Amino acid sequence: MVTTPRFFIIILLSFVFSRHLHSNAVTLANLDYSNPLLKSLRSDVKENLRISKSLHSDDKLIPLRYFQYKVKKDDTFFKIMARTGMDLETLSSVNELSSPHDLVEGMVLEIPNMRGVFHPETSENTDRIKQNIAEKYNISEEKLQYDGAREKWFVPGIVMGKIEKSFFYGSGFFTPLKGATLTSSFGNRIDPFTKKTTFHGGIDLAAEEGTDVFASQDGIIELASVSGGYGKLIIIKHSMGYETRYGHLSSYAVKIGERVKKGQKIAEVGMTGRTTGPHLHFEVRRNSKRQRPFFQSHL
Repeated sequence: MVTTPRFFIIILLSFVFSRHLHSNAVTLANLDYSNPLLKSLRSDVKENLRISKSLHSDDKLIPLRYFQYKVKKDDTFFKIMARTGMDLETLSSVNELSSPHDLVEGMVLEIPNMRGVFHPETSENTDRIKQNIAEKYNISEEKLQYDGAREKWFVPGIVMGKIEKSFFYGSGFFTPLKGATLTSSFGNRIDPFTKKTTFHGGIDLAAEEGTDVFASQDGIIELASVSGGYGKLIIIKHSMGYETRYGHLSSYAVKIGERVKKGQKIAEVGMTGRTTGPHLHFEVRRNSKRQRPFFQSHL
């Protein structure tokens, strides 16, 4: 597998997170328990956690605000989580982390003063959308927080289910092909057409044309049509902003809007689009950001 240089990862992730960093965020110089700013953060988190679980409508959350922390050499995801009073769901959602391994030295994390997750879709700050999101998550409208910089709704108190946690730990997806051969990995590679080094945002699995392709996890079919170099493409939407993509297909066995189960046949291998031979191009994305696929096991 081609490994992206560490300095490139830091630069890339810094660029991704800089789009959402808030200029009025408070800087945490360290995570020492004696740090008064850390004490203030932990106090807010504790109180907001109590209020987010309260059934009293007159309980008001301390408004959403952010603290920024620059990751140091010896930091780990779980150390930062414990010291700040956060949980897995919050740190991963706010910072668009898809795995504990996304954390690198020098990255600036945003740490909110309450636990929860962002609704994955960009939304406007309207009463109708607020009501829809409140109903979706079964939470009082008054407790939803709108982040204008991200143009997303923050939903306090939400925790991951078993499947969502497996996504984060890199074991949530299953191999979409049986007995396939890995011919191209995630990362930099020599493009077979241009012969230049390019970034490959998924993996290629070679198989005979007509081989069954299976859903890698439960989800809803968002797209099943021709899409540029992908050729015939299927996109499945999963929980927590995740999606999987299946490209170069010869035919579809599902339709848009259909709910599918892990291991269900969704298509057949082909060589449509930009390809040199029959294979499946498979991608995992979270919030439109491509991730290195990890498989729990074979279907």
